[in-house]
Amino acid sequence: MAFRTWAKLFGATLGAGAAGGASQLGLAYGLGVLRLTRVVDVTARDQWMAQLAWVAWIAMTSAVIGAMAGRGALPRQAGAFTRLVASVSSALGAAVVVPLTMEPARTAQIAGVRPVFIIGVCATLGAAVGILAAYATISRAVARWNLTAMSAVVWAIAIVSVIPSLAPSKPLPAIRLGVIDASFLSDSVTRRTALFTMPVLALICGIAVGVAARRRVMSTLTVALSGLAGPALLTLSYLVAGPGSGDDHYQVVPYWAAMTAAGAGVLGSVLVAVLSRGPAASADGRDPGKGSPTPDRPPLPRREAQPSSAIAQAAAAAAQRSEEQLKPSDTGIFTVPSDDSGPRFNGFAPRPQPQAMNAPPTAPAPVSPPLSTNPAPRPRGRNGQGDEFVDWVSGLGNG
Repeated sequence: MAFRTWAKLFGATLGAGAAGGASQLGLAYGLGVLRLTRVVDVTARDQWMAQLAWVAWIAMTSAVIGAMAGRGALPRQAGAFTRLVASVSSALGAAVVVPLTMEPARTAQIAGVRPVFIIGVCATLGAAVGILAAYATISRAVARWNLTAMSAVVWAIAIVSVIPSLAPSKPLPAIRLGVIDASFLSDSVTRRTALFTMPVLALICGIAVGVAARRRVMSTLTVALSGLAGPALLTLSYLVAGPGSGDDHYQVVPYWAAMTAAGAGVLGSVLVAVLSRGPAASADGRDPGKGSPTPDRPPLPRREAQPSSAIAQAAAAAAQRSEEQLKPSDTGIFTVPSDDSGPRFNGFAPRPQPQAMNAPPTAPAPVSPPLSTNPAPRPRGRNGQGDEFVDWVSGLGNG
């Protein structure tokens, strides 16, 4: 690949990743989602850990933004190495989150915690995980769809939670990642909704992306895994931040909800993949796969009727005739005449014997005269008369 193409790809991914990280941090600082300069005692330390999940998640999604921007600069036949370079470049751009979060944390005071070091580690881990997220974004369309949907939903929940507290007389609430922390909800309702908000959102996004992948006639495996990418970032973000240790379970409840988010997203896409394999029956009970093409697939080509052979046509014509009109050529049965005009078989005639080589020819054997049906005349005596003595002797037995 040419140097100009490499430079264009590297610049697009690096710049977009840095811009995505800076813009998301600006939005989080402006809405009060992230407040890294606070002084927190031991009892409220879980609120600090909840903000670490936001820092890790923003770093991951910033790498995804860089990959989406650099995808247009990739050549058509980009291999795995080229996609990996683009993913690393996106993660390097997303690493701008590290200094932008470590600097305000210098004034924070957290009991028993070094805030600058902890935030730097969380942001770095988020950028490292962003390499995998960026590679999935470049390689698979379903990953881009799911990541975009989950990111939009998470930011929508954060904005809805912040809007009631924008009034001048109300303090800014502590907003957790993927949790509805609105001030108009009671603490008990917020605690219950924090347990299933992320799994339900992951399930809905998995079903929606799975349906979109099935409409594009993608493979069953691709449809089944289409709900994994977005919820997986939530799970990894809470793994980086930790479950917390407060008695009020402020961080523990969303932590375990995030652990089930990835499974819920995959469950939604797997349901779409399994239920859409067999064609549904129509209203009249007929199978739409037989006789009518599906809307997403063209009908199968039909074989034209082959013309019958001459033998088959003759047999069909003969089958329609009566027995008196049939000919031997129609039935294939021929009669043999029973008269004696033909030659007879003589199986007792001697076969000619083959002559040995260099042997003198033998004379043909004398042929005996044919037997006659008429008796030969009886011989006469010497004088031409009948032999009376012989007649007398032959008649002795008759006397």
